[in-house]
Amino acid sequence: MNKSIKIILTCISTVFLANCSQVLQNVDLEINTEDNSGQENFSVIEKTLTINEARKQKNAPYARALLKNGRGGNSKPVSEQLALLSEFPKSETPTDYKIGIGDTITFSRLVENRRSPKHMPSKWPRQTSTSKYKLGIGDTLALTLIKKVKSEASMVPAGEFGDKLVITAQPSVDKTINSTGRIGPDGSILLLEVGRLEAGGKTLNELRSEVRNILIRNGLTPRFQMEISEFKSQKIYLTINSSSKVIFLDDQIISIRDILTSANVGFQPDTITHIKLQRNGEKYLISLRDIYSENAPELNVRSGDHIFVQDHFTKIVATSSIVDHRGSVVFEGVGEIKAVGRSLDDLRNEIKNLRQDIQNSQIKFQIQITNFFSQNALLSIEGQPGKVIAITDSPITLANVLLENGLSVDGKNIVQINLLRDDRSYTFTLDGLLDITKPKVYLQSGDRIVVKLLQYKENKVFILGGVSPQIFKINPSKRETLADVLFTSGGALSASSAKRSEVYLLRGSNPVVAYHLDAQSPTRLIVADAMELRPNDILYVAEQPIMSFNRTLATILPLRILLRDIKDENIP
Repeated sequence: MNKSIKIILTCISTVFLANCSQVLQNVDLEINTEDNSGQENFSVIEKTLTINEARKQKNAPYARALLKNGRGGNSKPVSEQLALLSEFPKSETPTDYKIGIGDTITFSRLVENRRSPKHMPSKWPRQTSTSKYKLGIGDTLALTLIKKVKSEASMVPAGEFGDKLVITAQPSVDKTINSTGRIGPDGSILLLEVGRLEAGGKTLNELRSEVRNILIRNGLTPRFQMEISEFKSQKIYLTINSSSKVIFLDDQIISIRDILTSANVGFQPDTITHIKLQRNGEKYLISLRDIYSENAPELNVRSGDHIFVQDHFTKIVATSSIVDHRGSVVFEGVGEIKAVGRSLDDLRNEIKNLRQDIQNSQIKFQIQITNFFSQNALLSIEGQPGKVIAITDSPITLANVLLENGLSVDGKNIVQINLLRDDRSYTFTLDGLLDITKPKVYLQSGDRIVVKLLQYKENKVFILGGVSPQIFKINPSKRETLADVLFTSGGALSASSAKRSEVYLLRGSNPVVAYHLDAQSPTRLIVADAMELRPNDILYVAEQPIMSFNRTLATILPLRILLRDIKDENIP
């Protein structure tokens, strides 16, 4: 029995010494060696990581990938470079809307008297140039100001054990300040960040200049917008027989013709209508026929004018017709006409030839599309219900449609647009669509638009070697460096088993470049902090030889105790 035990002990001692010869060897990264496992061979080139090399690597591409959703094989990551490729349709000038089946056409006629009484000649006021809108009591101004505001400072631990605090200042941010004010009886207005201003009798541009000067004097960047949000200081009065109303004027030039047309003032056959204008104590009498004449001068209204419409008898006849399956519409006094495939100008010219004149009168008419039904485009945005976009006679760009539906440029994803038009597919991004150097893309009937949001794939760095294998996440906007992964709490060098003199950052595939850093000196932190990380970098930290030896002892020690107990016959 004793002889058998001696033989067993001799074998164990031999194995133990053989293991010791292995664990005492250094664990190094083999450079420029072949992969004997039968997998793909990689050529590894070692480079010493210097400050110049680290700064040079800042220009290395930051290869990012995006996640493309879909079914089956269509769901896969795609490179950022491929996702940003754009192909736009050929630029075309918007054409006149072509009427189609289901559209509603409205035909409006204004019949006005042609006869002018000889005993009441027209008296026009003297024409003067129109001045810019002057601010007055009751007007409301809206001021939007963008102001730089510094964020509060924060305190963070400076050392490994948090025994010191460092105050870090956050960058300043833009803050939008909105302020509105009404011009009071004294002609002044009070606005935030500006104070009280004398606004009465001034133009908006003059007041903007004062605000700009005040902001500059206060040390603020003059980034603001000021507009008149409510016009109340200037008004005119309109009386139609026994009915009167007040019309407030804005900064747009408006004529008496505009006022009367908006109030549906016109002529009936055999009816005489005159307009009386009271201005600055003077009275002017003008026939409605003269105001509506094609050669009539433009008579602009002024604040304080009082317009009287006397003997007002207006007949406006409006009829609407839906384009039927035969492509025709029917109007009173015109009859049936073909409308499908034609523009409004085509219909207008035909109606001029078909209309029936009334004796001693002239007919003015208007024709317009009041309901657009025949032309549309389909819009499908990922995560939203599909929409049908009606095509009207007002050209609309695809960019406007997408922005109105909540899409915007976001650094967290890429908005990819697929446009199917005339049996051809075009793919481009919202960034390219909003580029002012690119031609505008107008929506056309039959367009099919599919919008996908491509989320960026999470970027990471792999850590292995003398530490527990782990993944370190990186962000392109933060641009983490080698120091972030090495020297931070829980970093690669925080493990006692890490061999600081053998730190390698592996990058690339053909060949693989292994940047070697000897992190034993604290000054190497400068080099590590200058070396930016890139997606899919591999950080390899060698293991201390003594740590492998300790793990071997931890495996052998229980076996030695077992043999001792067998020798002493202590086995229960």
